[in-house]
Order: sequence, then C-alpha cells, then structure tokens
Amino acid sequence: MAAKRTFLALAATSLALAAWLTWKPTSFPAHTAQAETSAHEPAPPITAGSSQRPDSTKTSPQRAWFLALKQRADAGDPASQRLLAQAYDRCMYINPNVEQYKERIQRSIRSAETEEKATVLGYLLQHALQECAAVEDGAPIEWEDMRLLYAQAAQGGDLPARVTETVFNPQPALSKVQAAALLEEVLASNDPAAMFALGDAMGEFFGMQVAEPYTALADGELAGRAWQVAACRMGLECGPESPPASRLCLLQGWCYEGTFEQATRRRLGTDAEREALDRRVEAILRAMPPAATLSRALPFEAWG
Repeated sequence: MAAKRTFLALAATSLALAAWLTWKPTSFPAHTAQAETSAHEPAPPITAGSSQRPDSTKTSPQRAWFLALKQRADAGDPASQRLLAQAYDRCMYINPNVEQYKERIQRSIRSAETEEKATVLGYLLQHALQECAAVEDGAPIEWEDMRLLYAQAAQGGDLPARVTETVFNPQPALSKVQAAALLEEVLASNDPAAMFALGDAMGEFFGMQVAEPYTALADGELAGRAWQVAACRMGLECGPESPPASRLCLLQGWCYEGTFEQATRRRLGTDAEREALDRRVEAILRAMPPAATLSRALPFEAWG
C-alpha cells in the first residue's frame, strides 16, 4: 500500500496541471470554455529577492488568493476544487521540508551547467517558497486531502480533473474505445486545461492505446508533449513563469528562459524531432471541431 501511494503521489506531482506557480482562479461556473478561461488567472507576482515564510504571508496577495480559492472549493465549485488540489500537489513536498527543498534546489543552482539555468532555478525557487508559505500557512498537506479534491472535481464534471483521474485510477485501464471517447470529448471541449491534462496522462504511459480514428493522435513518446504544446497554442498560459514552463525546470531540470513550447523544442535533440512534434501538434488542432479551432485566437488566462 505504501509503495502504491508513493507511485500515485509521484504521478500526481507530474500532473500538477497546473504545476508549481501562479494560480489565482476566479469563480468558475458550469462547464464551458468561458468558465475555464476565468478560472485560471495568474497569481500575484512574487516579491523580488524574498523567501517568505508562513508567518510573513498572513496578509500577502498569495494568502488572499489561497483563501479565496479555498472558499470557492469549499462551496463546491468543481474547477476551484481542482485548482486547490493542484496547489496542494505543488506544495505537498515543500511544506514539510522547506529547508531541505531549498537546499536541494540551491545545490542544483550551484552545479548548473549554464548561467541561464541557474537564474531560472533561483527565480522559480523563490516563487515556489512564497506560494507554498501561503498554502495552508505552510503547514504539511495530506495526500488524502489532495486526492479527495481531485475526485470531487471530477465527480462535479470538471473535465481536466476527470482526465487526471485516469492516472490516479489506472485500474481498470481504459479500453481503446473508452480512451477514444475521452479524447473526442477533450477535442470537442475547447478546453486547453483538459488538453494539457490529457498530454500529462499520455506522458505517464508514453502514449495511450486509443481506437480509430484517433490512434495516431495518442501513440508514441511525443504524443504527450504534442497535446501539451497544442494546449499552449490554443491559448493556455504557457509563458516563462507559467506552471508548465516552471514544472519543466523544477521537476525535470529543463531550465530555459522562454515559453513552455520553446523549452520543449530546445530539449528535443534534433530538427527532425522538432518537425515531428510540429506535425503532431497540427494534427491535433486539425482534429478539433471547427468552432473550437476558430476560437484559437481568443485569449485564455488559463493557469490559476
């Protein structure tokens, strides 16, 4: 049981769909693209050079954001429940071990191969410390609390949370037909957060077994990254300080200045791989319903 919980915890961390930073959702009514847009506004910027601890965040913008988010989640708003779960996920391993976490990242900064990586790591470390000091006043977070919030959000109809549940509950595995139905629902939703969550789920399993006509959109190691980049192109906030980009650095060591897509492309080894990624992203976008594709020009403030 302990081993299973450890595996699922690592899976949850890799899904922080939201990642490590900048989550300040507003109210999220029913299940529409407009609701998803308003649910993910950027959190307050960090204070430069500061590493706030819980006792210094009682009245901080981050603290106000957290309290407002928790109030909406407690009121039963599914998207807010997911966003709160993601905040818990980002801070679950930081809050009980702030100094150890800090030292681990600082060691990475000292041993960074480039000045660029050291700079990005240092900034993101301060951001993570400030956010997590505001989440539950920096207190330890229980796995069960995070897990329950994801389940409640999924039961309430939040599509990104439902996609995330495919990793939390890998047994029984989705059949190819069920996986195709889920993929089709994500495509039809015009929901960049759901698209990114699907990419995360595929990344966990190096692709997904999906029935036709969607087999090619979910097969192989590039599938997950392609869905994530497609979500960014659909309007998900994927800038240099966004959760997708910051997670690449803090969890995977891909520390580059630039957007999530730019960092992903730099990480790929060859031009052929980058061209293959582009082809897969365009195939995903072409598979979306016309109404969803037309809305690609609309702005999304899509990470809380």
